[in-house]
Amino acid sequence: MNLAKMVTDEERGLSAYWPVIDGHADTVVQAKKEGRSFFHYSTRGHLDLPRLRQAGIDLQVLAICAGKRQNPYRWVEKLLDSWEEEYQSSPDRPIWIKSPGDFLRWEREKGTGVILGLEGAEPLEESLDNLEKLYARGIRILSLTWNHPNSFACGSGCRNDSGLTSLGKEVIRLAEKLGMLLDLSHLAPKSFREAIFFSRQPAFVSHANIYDLCPHPRNLTAEQVRAVAAKEGVIGLTFYPDFISKNPMPGCAEWLFHLEYLLQRAGADHIALGGDFDGIEKTLHDLQEVRDLPYLVGMMVAEGLEERTVAKILGGNLYALFKKVFT
Repeated sequence: MNLAKMVTDEERGLSAYWPVIDGHADTVVQAKKEGRSFFHYSTRGHLDLPRLRQAGIDLQVLAICAGKRQNPYRWVEKLLDSWEEEYQSSPDRPIWIKSPGDFLRWEREKGTGVILGLEGAEPLEESLDNLEKLYARGIRILSLTWNHPNSFACGSGCRNDSGLTSLGKEVIRLAEKLGMLLDLSHLAPKSFREAIFFSRQPAFVSHANIYDLCPHPRNLTAEQVRAVAAKEGVIGLTFYPDFISKNPMPGCAEWLFHLEYLLQRAGADHIALGGDFDGIEKTLHDLQEVRDLPYLVGMMVAEGLEERTVAKILGGNLYALFKKVFT
């Protein structure tokens, strides 16, 4: 079953094309660990290019997270070397969006696209020059932290959140100047608050859920949800069970509680998919890989959500945000 067939353009009530987009996956790193390729079908992991196409996903954000590795800049460079080699040798490669022209081509051709992001700014190694170099290599989305503190801000695992640093502010300004999108995921509360108000862009949280429903430090508080909506932003809801419920085996039904929360408190214009496939060690019992997404869409429709609302969540909102930032 194909996502694109679940909600047709006619049902969406739109004259314009609205694609299906997922805002976060860790497949570039995870595939390397597992000895597989994003570009070839595998029974391992949660997604790859063939499975994305089978699921009907039009655009996938692929994040690269160095974590606490030594020499993180060099590590990312080597990973990008490998990615570029595979990309160039792939006969049926997706459109890698690195320029306004790439975005418009993807939009025009209605093919499969990918955007690369950096999850945690450790690979900058406190150098603005490194940010420019990684931009030149094709990185278009940047989050300042992973779960721990660094030279730019404090991650969600920080005990003492000192907020955004002066270097963090410089990185945000340069990223905006270059045309990169800031991802607020993984920031601790004070760092989040300072970053969202310092940034001049619409707010983007690629993968998180709702703290009121599941009190995990990676989830968003009601105040943060309001701040994202006020900044014309988008929140990608993730499929990681520990961010959804304390139930040891949650499913799509519990995920829908987070969706309903956002619909009531932020509205349909501020919700997206941020699955975190290949970045999570366990999955929902009824959503175990990307090709299971049509089941979730069916549940959304069964819950009585209007087709236009479903279309916005599936990709319309991220499409509008990405078009604003990347073109």
